[in-house]
Amino acid sequence: MNNFLISIYNKIIKQSKKNFFFENFLIPDSFNSRLEIFELNLILILWYMKTTEIEKKNVESLINFFIKDLEFLLRESGESDSSIPRKIRRLVENFYGRLTSYSDEFRNINEKKKNKLIARLKKNFDSKIIKYELIDAYICHNIKYFLELEKEDFLNLKFDFFSDI
Repeated sequence: MNNFLISIYNKIIKQSKKNFFFENFLIPDSFNSRLEIFELNLILILWYMKTTEIEKKNVESLINFFIKDLEFLLRESGESDSSIPRKIRRLVENFYGRLTSYSDEFRNINEKKKNKLIARLKKNFDSKIIKYELIDAYICHNIKYFLELEKEDFLNLKFDFFSDI
């Protein structure tokens, strides 16, 4: 993977670790919640890349890097070699389901149509204490931010996520 995509991936990691997700949005600090946050931010970037027609090979490379990173994380956490393929398959299937459903909702938000983002978030995060309306606001602000972002600024890595919620 090229340096451009590695830099984008690292920006997603950095964003996904920010404390406001846990302190303000009340997302539980667990492996599954951190993965959900990361996937949500990754999907925002993938959605932007598709919307602005950034080369499809870059989108695919970013997804492939994420899948390899998942495999590495499972190995690092002590999963047995025999269970990793099954767990990766399940995580990847879940990711592609989220990619499709969140991308549809992002498009609906952009087109100012009725959306079911909060319902999807509740299903995927599966927690009653989370302030889903803040996650919804975070997503809406980022959709607006990325749609106003010049493609060249993105390609030159002159962007960050909107996080002032």
